[in-house]
Amino acid sequence: MRNEVYENLKLVFICFIVFFGASFAIMTFNEDVSVKDLFEKINMFVGESDVGLKTIQLTYGLGMAIGITAFYNHFGRKRKENEPTPIELKMKQYEDDIKEYMMSDKQK
Repeated sequence: MRNEVYENLKLVFICFIVFFGASFAIMTFNEDVSVKDLFEKINMFVGESDVGLKTIQLTYGLGMAIGITAFYNHFGRKRKENEPTPIELKMKQYEDDIKEYMMSDKQK
């Protein structure tokens, strides 16, 4: 029972790290390409004021969510295709690297 609690705490901790890491990556991307300035220029061109949530901001947010979901190939508990996700590929590569290291370490 105690081991299960420890494993669940580790899982929650890793989820927090991944969530905030992904948030930071998206925010730094947005700052690098200056999405805020781009939205301001589009609003000037279209003639909208800078008050409230804009359609462009809403569609950008929805597009990010849909893009991330499509990239990771998950829609709820169902998969769109039977291909492995990028994370599954990296985990498989990591496991193979560990096995290779362990084999090479035994030969020494």
